[in-house]
Amino acid sequence: MTRLGMACLRSDLGLQGRYREGVKWLKRATDVADAQYPNAPYELGCMHETGCGDDVFQDESYAAQLFTQAAELGHADAYYRMGDAYEHGKLNCPRDAALSVHFYTGAAQRGHSMAMMALCAWYLVGAEPVLEKNEDEAYQWALKASEYGLPKAEYAVGYFTEMGIGCRRDPLEANVWYVKAAGHGDERAIARLKVIQEAASGGSPTKKDRKKKEKTGNRAVLEKSRDGEDKDCIIM
Repeated sequence: MTRLGMACLRSDLGLQGRYREGVKWLKRATDVADAQYPNAPYELGCMHETGCGDDVFQDESYAAQLFTQAAELGHADAYYRMGDAYEHGKLNCPRDAALSVHFYTGAAQRGHSMAMMALCAWYLVGAEPVLEKNEDEAYQWALKASEYGLPKAEYAVGYFTEMGIGCRRDPLEANVWYVKAAGHGDERAIARLKVIQEAASGGSPTKKDRKKKEKTGNRAVLEKSRDGEDKDCIIM
């Protein structure tokens, strides 16, 4: 039913002009969704998040309910969306570190690399009394995310390794990670390699680089304000 509903909504398989029928099938699929077929509530949640046509009204609270349903059935993206919602207070959800970590963990356990980086951030700063700061755990989650080829994870592992955060300090190994991240288009890695190359050739850091170093010292910084928003993020 989910495939039929999405085909109608996207006008695939020759099913043009059958939008309302698609919504009907998607709602039916949501009612009978299970662990084997968890996609329908997630797709319907995406539609209710912003509203879609005359038949799907915008309702962020209902979208969160549908994402939660999909997550409970094992849908990785739904887990991630709810982790993000509880971290930042989206979809009319309260900011709740415990629930955010819970949902991010569910997504990460199902191979969601962005959720792994979200957990990296949580462990890097901690959320007492829910979660103790643990730089070793932060590094491990970044390393795990890098296995999926995520550029920001490769950059983070490089930065951790360069600064000795959660791992042994190794500038040469860090350079390898920066090269990987730069090869995948990460602009921070490209900029970091440029700084390293200039330093190796006897060049002096730019004014912007000096200010950044003064601000961050020799550690990666991820500051979270009390309301949970990321204020300044060096590795994420």
